[in-house]
Parts: sequence; C-alpha cells; structure tokens
Amino acid sequence: MNSRVPAGREPAPPPPPEGKAPSTLAASALGFAVAAGLAGAVAWASGCHGDAPPGASVDKPARTSQLPAPPPTTPPAPKGSARVATATPADSRDAGADAAADASAEVAEAEKPYTGPLLGALAVQTPVYPTMESSKKRLGYIRLGGKVPVDPNPTKNASCQQGWYRLVDGGYVCGKYATTDLNNPQVRMGITAPNLEEVLPYRYAYNTAHGTPLYRSVPSKEDMIKYEPYLEMAKKARKKKKAEEEAESAKDEAAKDQTASAAATPSPSASAAGDTAAPAASQEGAPSAPSPMPSAEVAAMLDAGPAVEEPPKPWWQQLEPGKPVNVTLKELESDADGTVAKRMVKGFFVAVDKTFGWNGRLWYKTTAGLVAPSDRMYIVKPPTSQGIDVPEGAKQVGFILATKSSKFEIDDEHKNVKVKGPAPRFTAVGLTGVTATVKSVVYRQTTEGWWMKGVDATYTEPGPPPADLAPGEKWIDVNLTRKTIVAIEGDKPVYAALVSPGRKSSNKAKDHSTIKGTFRIREKHIAVTMDGDGTVAGDLPYSIEDVPYVAYFEGSYALHGAFWHSNFGREMSHGCVNLSPLDAKKIFFWAEPRLPRGWHAVWSTPENRGTLVVVHE
Repeated sequence: MNSRVPAGREPAPPPPPEGKAPSTLAASALGFAVAAGLAGAVAWASGCHGDAPPGASVDKPARTSQLPAPPPTTPPAPKGSARVATATPADSRDAGADAAADASAEVAEAEKPYTGPLLGALAVQTPVYPTMESSKKRLGYIRLGGKVPVDPNPTKNASCQQGWYRLVDGGYVCGKYATTDLNNPQVRMGITAPNLEEVLPYRYAYNTAHGTPLYRSVPSKEDMIKYEPYLEMAKKARKKKKAEEEAESAKDEAAKDQTASAAATPSPSASAAGDTAAPAASQEGAPSAPSPMPSAEVAAMLDAGPAVEEPPKPWWQQLEPGKPVNVTLKELESDADGTVAKRMVKGFFVAVDKTFGWNGRLWYKTTAGLVAPSDRMYIVKPPTSQGIDVPEGAKQVGFILATKSSKFEIDDEHKNVKVKGPAPRFTAVGLTGVTATVKSVVYRQTTEGWWMKGVDATYTEPGPPPADLAPGEKWIDVNLTRKTIVAIEGDKPVYAALVSPGRKSSNKAKDHSTIKGTFRIREKHIAVTMDGDGTVAGDLPYSIEDVPYVAYFEGSYALHGAFWHSNFGREMSHGCVNLSPLDAKKIFFWAEPRLPRGWHAVWSTPENRGTLVVVHE
C-alpha cells in the first residue's frame, strides 16, 4: 500500500486501568466468533496518498431500538465545544426562500427520534444501492450490526431473491445482507455503534511493542505460550528474580547467624585445645568433595546425539537494540494461520469495540473483529483542541501556535506594549484585520480587544471562491501556508480551525505534500482503516484502524481527524489534511453529502453533491 497516513504520532500517557471484565464470557465468545468470521470476508484499506481507496474499513453501527438521527449539519457537540453555523446567507434567501423552507421542514422532521421499523445489517459492509439492482454503483453502506429506518415490506426480483428493502432515507438494501429480525445474532453481536457524543467515535489502543499478535478469536493458554513466547520468558525472569531475592535474603540471614555465633565463641586463650583440630577440607592436600552425577535429564541430552537445527526465528524475535526494523505489512501477515491474523509493530493502533477478561488477562476486541492483548497496549487520550465559529465582524481568525505566549495591550500611538495575560497554545480568536508594528514586532488586533504577537500565531486567509460556486453554497478553504481550514457558506465564513497538512521534503521519496486544486468531497466515512509501508528504508509500516471522520476529496487524499498527535498548525501527515477530532467531526457533519441515519458511509451523487474543497498555498 502507498503511505497515506501521518507518520508523526504523539500517543498520550497510559490511561488508568480499564473497567471490570464482563460477568459472563459465553456471550462474549459467541460475539467474537461471529465478528471474526465476518470480518475475514472483507478488509478494506484506504489512506492519504496515491491510488483511490477501494472502500471503507470494517466497522459496526448502533444497537438501539430508537434511532435518533445525527443532525444533518453537525452532531451533538461535547460540553463546551463550538458549533458550526449553518444559517443561509441573507443575500441568497430571496432566490431560494421556498427551497430553504422545504429544507428546514425536512431537517425538523429528520431530527425527531425514529421509532418505526429498523433494518439490521448482516454484512461487514452492507451496501446501499440507488435502485433495486446490484451494481458497482452504491450510495453508501451500513456496518455489520447497524440499524436504519426501513419500509419492512421487501420487493423480490431476479437481482435479489430475498427481496429489496426500501430505506426511509433513500436507497435499497438486498435482504441477503440485512434483516428486520433485530434478534438475529449477527445483528445483536454486531460492532458497537460509533459514539457521536464523544470526542472520538471509538476508543483507540496504541501498540507498545513489536510482534504483538492480533488473534482471530480468544486464544487458549497453550496458544498464548505458542504465539507469545515472551510471556514464558517474562515468567522465568520473574521466577529467577524471586529466587535471587530469596537467596540474597537467606545469605543475609546466614551472615546474621554467623555474626551471632562469632559473638558466642570463647577467646583464643580459652580454646587452645581446639587448635589441634583436623585441618579444614579447603587446606592443601585435603580431599575435595566428589563431583555431582549428571541428572537424568542431562544424561538423556548427552545420549540424544547432535542437536536438531531450529527453524529461524521470526523478525520480532531477532530485534537488536539500536538496529532498524525492516518489515513490511505483508511480512506482518507471514505468521497468519487459523489462530493469528497478523502481528503488529510498535506504533500500530486498533479501534476498541469491547474490553473483556479471559485466561487471566484483559483483552480488546477490535472493530475489525480481532482480539488483542491489552497488556501490550494502552488507550490513548485524544487531543481536545478545536477551532471556533467565526465571530461576527471578524476579518480573520487567529490561532496561537507558540507553547508560551501572551495577550498584549498596545497604546493608541502604537509605541508601548505590555502583557495583559497568558495566551495558551491553540487559543482561537477573531481578528479585526488591524495590525501594529512595535520595535519591529508585528501584532494583530483581536475582536476581544487584546493584541496577538504575529510570530506566535497563524491566521486564516481564504483564497477566492470556486468559479462554479452556487449562491450560498457551502465550500471549504484549506490554506497550506497558514495551516488553516475555513468552512464557508457563499461568501460568509462560519467556522475556522487549524490543520496539519502533508510534510514537504526535497527528497522525493519523503515528500508527502498535500495535493492542491479544487475538488468535491467524493465520499465520507465515520471511520475507515488506513495503513501502508514506509517510503524509504528503515521506515516502519503503519496501521491505524478506524481513522475518524474521513472525507475523501481526491483519490486517497482526505480531510480526517487525527488522535495520534496534537501538533496542529504544523506539517505532519503523509498527504491528508489532519484536523483535531472535534474539528474533523464538525466539518464532517457540516459538509455534504449528508450522512443518512444509521449509515456508516455515504457517496456523493448528482442529487447529493459533495462540498467543494479548495486547497491552496
């Protein structure tokens, strides 16, 4: 695969211990068997540089009897977060007042909790078609276990003997891949729905060591010993350490006893007779102790003949400190068999569906239906920085990038500057467009009245709107120089945030510049897996399950959330446009095409066009 995901990763410190394991394991085991079996059917990979992605990742949706719709503009935001404005600009209302009224009525109806019949997805990616005909053309897909509003009366035809179900929000699903029986085990045990109320749709675990296996199902103790030999080595090391500690303790006790005994021994003058005792065995000429006979096991080894040559150790058992690891994604699957799906290198991420206890260990079941040992991983804490709704009257939006900065006051003559207070990193504020230069230092005036030091910050600077932009139409401006993104409706900027675009390099193999031009969002996925090999020797492969809030706009280039670093405002990616998770979620639900209720991904169509994206220097 081409490298398509930011390589820079800044995982958060290990989280507190996980919660208790489930009280029963039978249901968990059944779920793993179902999910693992189905996950093997499809495994998509998509990313940020190179060929167009073949599809989406392996995830699963919600399991609720009621289906509240994600608002078509933006999902419920966490406490304290800003929302993207969605009002139609006044100058476009008179031309489309009736259409706007109809749209408002549709939105109001769509936002009501749905209590009608639901269709449950049975396939890893249950396709939604525009007509009652199977084809390469899809409107989107529903994840395994996901539920969507449906007309429960199927229509059979030659293309689907089980009958086509018409979805309330548009499109058709073949009954071969879905059911209205929500007690179906594949539906009930489907992947937990993405949590749209939280910063991230799933929890994500960071792999801390090379060679960690991803099991197809829960391993037995024998399997763990076979596939994770380091467990036995660690156990032996603990036993050895304990034996050494006990020996040291016994030695200390013996020394104490010897000291006590010496204190009770008579003086030399009182024990002269004892000086004629037999010489110690250690004296010269004294007989030595006989050598111990070899044990039965040693004797058997001596009689066994020449040693049989062992097979070469796998790459993850041949690691030497200080030496680079040269391995590819394909080689990570070289250990694959009926028990292990693949191994991971340090730095891989998995999306956690469930946490459970088994055979004395805590495990993660991933959204891909695989099982990972939690003692080799930790749950990451996502960055929570975010942009702001553009304040009324603001000409630009400024962002503090410096680790330490201040708010400043400047006198009317622009001669004296004094500190007004701290300005933490990622502070976002409206700018008036007024600048002042004091002693060769540039300051920018904020709409809050204080001044921002130019060298400590960046600011938005959108380019001209696309030539074919319709009145009031949404579009997105990405400024690669300023490292900013602005959501705009017609000529009105409504939301602004920082981004991390692709890393540039004069070395062609390491140049991951983000593509420039004008595009439309082609498809959106709540989460999709991205992986790839390193581009130069010594680079490790990467794999990030269920990258959140992905909007592809050209080939494998996308806007998406990044939880593995918090260095927004700097070049970090392999070509994609990284946003903080909160910003990615806002842009995802604000932009078109709109994601219908319960769907995991949606493609743009002539009737449901994607939002324009302009990427420029």
